[in-house]
Amino acid sequence: MSLVEVRGRPLLLLVEGEPDEAHFLTDAMAKEGIRLHERPPESFPQSLQELAAYDGIVISDVPAYQLSDRTMTLIHDYVEQLGGGFLMIGGLRSFGVGGYYRTPIEDILPVRMQPPDKEERYSTALCLVIDRSGSMQGQKIEICKSAAIATADMLSAKDHIGVVAFDSNAHWTVPMMRAGQKGDIQARIATLDAGGGTNIYPGMSAAYEALRGIQARVKHMIVLSDGRTQGGGYEQLAQQAHADEITISTVGVGSGADNQLMASIAQAGGGKHYATVDPASIPRIFTQDAATHLGKLVREEAFRPQQVESHPMLVGWDAAEAPELLGYVKTIRKATTQVPLVTDLGDPLLAHWRFGLGKVTAFTSDCKSRWAALWIAGWPGYSQFWGQVLREMARNPQGRNMDVHLERDARGARVVVDVFESAAAYKHAADVRADVYFVPQGALGSAMRTVRSMRLEQVGPGRYEGRFRPEDPGVYLVRARTGSDLVSAGLVYNVSSEAVSARVDDERLAALTRTTNGRVLAGETTTLEPLAAGHARYVDLTPWLLVLFLLLFLADIAIRRWENVLGVYDHTIGRLRTTPTA
Repeated sequence: MSLVEVRGRPLLLLVEGEPDEAHFLTDAMAKEGIRLHERPPESFPQSLQELAAYDGIVISDVPAYQLSDRTMTLIHDYVEQLGGGFLMIGGLRSFGVGGYYRTPIEDILPVRMQPPDKEERYSTALCLVIDRSGSMQGQKIEICKSAAIATADMLSAKDHIGVVAFDSNAHWTVPMMRAGQKGDIQARIATLDAGGGTNIYPGMSAAYEALRGIQARVKHMIVLSDGRTQGGGYEQLAQQAHADEITISTVGVGSGADNQLMASIAQAGGGKHYATVDPASIPRIFTQDAATHLGKLVREEAFRPQQVESHPMLVGWDAAEAPELLGYVKTIRKATTQVPLVTDLGDPLLAHWRFGLGKVTAFTSDCKSRWAALWIAGWPGYSQFWGQVLREMARNPQGRNMDVHLERDARGARVVVDVFESAAAYKHAADVRADVYFVPQGALGSAMRTVRSMRLEQVGPGRYEGRFRPEDPGVYLVRARTGSDLVSAGLVYNVSSEAVSARVDDERLAALTRTTNGRVLAGETTTLEPLAAGHARYVDLTPWLLVLFLLLFLADIAIRRWENVLGVYDHTIGRLRTTPTA
């Protein structure tokens, strides 16, 4: 059994909100020599060790509520600490319209989720109808407060917002007011508490009457409940509101929610129903739904990309030849961000920057059949564009400033890592960590099992060491990392059958001695004597050979310079003859 390291094509993780549409990008990247590993949001890797196997992560049109807080934090740390690449692609459920406002993902993106002020040409009105029954006590009601505040922050000063809480009756927490009064709105939301029964109808009715009296182009209501309600007539009220151009979305929280009723209300009200068992997803659902139905973050009009900056992603790619895109999500560029491509209105289309040790890219249109239909319809620039974007975004090749090797000794296995600051200088005081994975003998191809994680100690200039003891036969893979550098080495541990049994094959040894006319030494005190009369011994001739070589060297010089030797001789004899005697 042996271990061979093979460096393959770049491997990136793709999470697509519409799995049936993922083939457009994966097929194009296969032609470019880039592998995309598709995984649904619910099976996203849950450790940095798993994410470290990918050169980059691509999130395409996935709503924020389908990614847990832990998942978003892992992506954040993957980029910042491991130097991984991250790309977010737009769609009707991405960026701000996907609920990523005030999330760890927004922190690392080169764009902000709020729409440009110049695009807010009309006012909107939003009313949040929140369950405040006894079952909402504790974490749920606190999360609902945060969700209401985050949703209010998304609105402009000329928009309207209201918050009505319900138990058995309706209670106005925030009466309909201008969203520009941020401090007053937050103070009122903070007073929201839980207690009482559950009856959605009074809250919906109060919100309907308030929205109907507001002068706004778009009016929307979000209803949240975690239980089963009393009374009836909900679908009729929702239909009446929809007829008055008021849309209604619903959110069912937990296993006790009446999601069937909530879904029918949303359908009658022209909105969308969300069912979640994770209260932490409520803020993302609120912001996503508000952004979607208030219609300020999405522009669905044909436009041509315009290149305004040079960038390696666009080398040899002519934006003037690109077909039209049919829509995008509105965002605002952050400071220090590179925006090589913009829309016809100057909004960011392709934005890129460095975050921590990694690189992050945002493309505010999509890569599939809704907005990029003309791009995927046989245009060769589609695969070239995405191939260059993904290669530039992906993590840099590993091991340029690190080297790792494993050494076997009596104490087990030693991990030795050399870290370089540059080609001519070592790096000192680095944080070098190593993870040891194991695949059992005879089970190659199965998943690796983590057997140890350790921090390596510095033992010399740029050299770091650690130890582990192989226990079972198989392959041990060690991945060492510091910063964005990651290197791997393998060790095949195969214990011989003799060592495993700890037994000596006496019969085989006896047969061997009989065949060669030898004898078996029975005990430890038995001395081994030579069978032949004569014997040999080792004599070190090195000193004699060195003296011989020195004499030969001096003789060679004398022969080559014989005339000089004669001259020295004559000069010496002559001086002796002319020296007067006493």
